[in-house]
Amino acid sequence: MVDSTRLADVLGEEKFDVVIDPVGGQIRTQSLALMPPGGRLIAAGNASGDWDHTINDTQLWLGSVTIAGFNAGAFLPTHPDLMQPALHAARTAIAAGLGDTAVETLPLSHAAHAHQRMEDRDVAGRLALAAQA
Repeated sequence: MVDSTRLADVLGEEKFDVVIDPVGGQIRTQSLALMPPGGRLIAAGNASGDWDHTINDTQLWLGSVTIAGFNAGAFLPTHPDLMQPALHAARTAIAAGLGDTAVETLPLSHAAHAHQRMEDRDVAGRLALAAQA
């Protein structure tokens, strides 16, 4: 697992044509350096909670990169005809084994610890809390 604040250090000179960023904030700005000219960044969330963060449009121009936003909550109600094919594609991918995600289950009494791990970005996959039977 790589801490997203250290991406540039860990990846070195590796570049990505497409970056999907669900984090936002400073990570979104740092992601611009991970793309070659012609790269595209898809802003797909704001997990950072940094609603005041902005990107200098000169960075886009100098790097010859683009940013597009995608918000499923705004997009899907205006494109209901895309739901059925999307669900079919998702079912097909899962049936092919492409949707395996590690899930770690913790007792509900460990909720504070689970939240701390998420804040520390110490989670690979998903965490689930379960009430003890």
